[in-house]
Amino acid sequence: MHRGLTFSFTPKEGYKGLVTGKPLVAVYARGGAYGPGSEVESWDQQSRYLKQIFDFIGFTDIREIFVEPTEASATSKDEAVAAANRKAAEVAAHS
Repeated sequence: MHRGLTFSFTPKEGYKGLVTGKPLVAVYARGGAYGPGSEVESWDQQSRYLKQIFDFIGFTDIREIFVEPTEASATSKDEAVAAANRKAAEVAAHS
């Protein structure tokens, strides 16, 4: 983040994101499964933290792709990568 490039600040307006009008695709890869709908979704600090930063600098259209779990087994890793590739194709088709 860089003042004047990604955000501005004035006493009157406060902080204002400058990266606006553009979609963002965030790809998260992790060993465990913490994504939306999982039993441990509340443990996901990765996407929550990054969404907060992206929002601060002005992104409002954030599309997420989760590659998880990658460490459970070779099969689950391959399935996770395949699912993420399908999601990426879906996101690209709707951009």
